[in-house]
Amino acid sequence: MQDLVDDFIKMNQAGQVLALCEKYYHDDVTMLSNGDIFARTMREAYELQKGFVASIESFDIQLISQQVSGNTSELVFNYKMIGVDETLNEFTGKHIQTWQDNKIIREEYLSV
Repeated sequence: MQDLVDDFIKMNQAGQVLALCEKYYHDDVTMLSNGDIFARTMREAYELQKGFVASIESFDIQLISQQVSGNTSELVFNYKMIGVDETLNEFTGKHIQTWQDNKIIREEYLSV
C-alpha cells in the first residue's frame, strides 16, 4: 500500500487533483470535510473540485507528515495556492484515508 500512498502524494503535490480523484477514489467513496459530508461518490467529488481546480493559477504543496498503518493512511500537507485573481490561499490539511482494493473508500479532511 505504501506505493499507492507515495503515488497519491506525488500526484497531489503536482496539483493533479482531478486525475488523482479518478485514479484513487473508489466510485462509492465517502468524503468528509471538517466533519461534514463533502461527497458520496467519486464523480460527485470530481465535479465539486473541478471549479476549484480551474480557479488556481499556481500552487506549492508540501508534505508535512505521513503515517501508514494497515489500510489507513494519514497525510498532512501545507497548501499554498494563488488563484487566477491573484488571491493567495494558504492552509494546512490532514487527510485520513481508508483504503480498500487499492482505492480510497473513505477520506476525512481536517483543517489543522
